[in-house]
Formats: sequence, structure tokens, C-alpha cells
Amino acid sequence: MAQRICLVIGAGCTVADTLSLPKKDQPPLDKAFFSLSNKTNHAAVTKIRSYIEENYGFDILLTVNDSLEAVMAKIYTDIFNPDLRDEAIEVFRTLISLFNRRLADTTNSVPATQGRYLYRIICHYLDTGVEPEAITIITFNQDIQIEKILHKLDQTQRYSERGRIFNFPSCYSVDFVATTFPERSKDLFTEEHPNLRSIKLLKLHGSLNWYSSHNTTKVSPEAMFEPSRPIRVTCRQTIDPQMRHRRARSLRTLPVIVPPVTHKSGILHNAIKPLWNMAEKALKTANEVVIFGYSCPAMDFESSNLIQRSLRSGSYEVLWVIDLDPNVLTRYIELIKPEEITYYPSAQAWLKSRK
Repeated sequence: MAQRICLVIGAGCTVADTLSLPKKDQPPLDKAFFSLSNKTNHAAVTKIRSYIEENYGFDILLTVNDSLEAVMAKIYTDIFNPDLRDEAIEVFRTLISLFNRRLADTTNSVPATQGRYLYRIICHYLDTGVEPEAITIITFNQDIQIEKILHKLDQTQRYSERGRIFNFPSCYSVDFVATTFPERSKDLFTEEHPNLRSIKLLKLHGSLNWYSSHNTTKVSPEAMFEPSRPIRVTCRQTIDPQMRHRRARSLRTLPVIVPPVTHKSGILHNAIKPLWNMAEKALKTANEVVIFGYSCPAMDFESSNLIQRSLRSGSYEVLWVIDLDPNVLTRYIELIKPEEITYYPSAQAWLKSRK
């Protein structure tokens, strides 16, 4: 039987490449989001903090309350409260902007190298004869670290005869209105032929380099999450969440991402919804599944249900979980009740076991 590999990638994968950096310079996680963001984006955090204190009476900088998902869920819900709507919308925009900015600021400067763990994991499979098109990456990350890794692999000499590793932007399986607009940056992903087979990259929560265009900075939630709004993609390898559309400087761009709120399915873009079905099929038909740095938060019901449905009934032969936190293993055991699951505290340990 031909190998079919499924890599489930979470924020812990990117964090693993930045552990030597100060906490404030590492990609944002749910816990401690506001206390770390306060060191670099004080004004935005102060605005959000004041709103929560005034309406709910608790301080988001206290460890017990410092949760991006919990705070965003409260503010998002308030948008639909007529008495709070106007203020909640303004604070929600601030939080979305802060989240996007933190992602960009902490990942733009992280280069793709042959030493990155995801690079080495994919190399393992390519070196053992797995074809690029037999590898599917499912990610809940919105940064573009995976794309940078795939681009690096595509330029690696020893894989030059294996066909395309990275086929941008067809790897996303998303229908974009336009693939890019004119860029001045020298660091660009090269647009390839859409029919070339390559590693598939399914970004279930959207991506910082997917964007919609708007004629105002005060984008309403209705416009922000309009399910049929046109999606474009920029080929930049570094992302500015507030970049202007160069063909019409009056247009502002907004990354197309799914924020960490409950009931995500209600705000999924029409172009993103099919990716969830593709991900479920990939998981159910994979021979090997590697879950790297994804804790599968209990409050993220859609993602938890996807993992539970797919892996409970999947045909996989081996299932690996790579995470610094051993409690994540317990989470997956309780969720999918696998016949066998192997835990590694680091990607380094997983790679060593493959030799």
C-alpha cells in the first residue's frame, strides 16, 4: 500500500524553533497572551483590559484570566448585544489587529533553515521514498512558517528530481480571486503551475498571507467575516497585516483568518469550509499521522470534533504526538481512545527514533 502521511501542525511547532528567544518574542499562544503582548503592544492591551475590567470586573493580566480565546469569545459575543455593540466592535478590531500583529512580528524574522524541525520531519519522509503528493499538512496556524519551510525544501538540491515540493498557491486548495498584486519585496514565493502535484497544505484557520480588501480601517464584523468576500493571496515571505493594496492605495487589506472564538463554523469563509472536509478525508486515509505542537484545545469544538471523528475511525498504522507538554498526550488518549499512540517530548526525540 502506498504511503499516505498526514502532519497535524500547531503553534507548538513554530514555538519549538524559537525557544531560545525571550517569551515576548515567541509566537503567541492562548495562555499568557496579554501579559506578553503588554510588553510590546501596551496601548492595545490597555484598551482591551479596560473594556473587560469595566464590563466583567476582572484583570486580563492576572495569570488565571490571561487567555486569548476566553477574552476574545467574550468580546465577540458582545458585538451582538445592542447595548455594548459599538464599543465591543472597536475593542474587537483592536484585539484582531493585536493578534495579527503579534503573529507577524514574532514569525517574520524566523528564517527557514535545514535545521528547523518541520524541515527535518518532511525530509525524513522524502528520504524514505514518500512522494510529495502523498504528504498532507493540516495546520491551525495562521503564520507562514510552513510555507517558508516548503519553499526551502523546494530549493534543496537533493530533491531536485522529485518534482515540486511546494506549489504556490495551489498547495492551499483555495480558489483565490487573484494570486498576488505587484510586489517590491525581493523575498517572494514563486507562483507555479496549478496542475503540478506537491505537498498539500490545508490551513483550517486561514492565513496571514490571505487577505480581503476594504475601503476603511473601521471594518465592521459583518464585512470582516462576510463568507463570500473575495480572497486574494500575496506572495510575500514576510507579512504586514496592515499592508495597502498597491493597485488601489486607498484600499486597506485584512488577513483572512479564523479568530479563536467559539462556534468558528459560523464565521468560516466559503472558500475555507471545504478544507475541513479535505482534512478529515486525509486523516481518515493516512497510514501515518504525526501531531506536532497542537494541543487540540477543549474549547475549540470544531477542531476537537474533526480530530475525534477522523482518528477514531481512521486507518492509520501509527500515531505520534510531539509536544513539550505531556498532558497533551492525555488529551488525545481521552479524545480518540487509540489502540496505540506514541508520545515524544520533542521533535528531536522523534527524529532520533526514526534513524
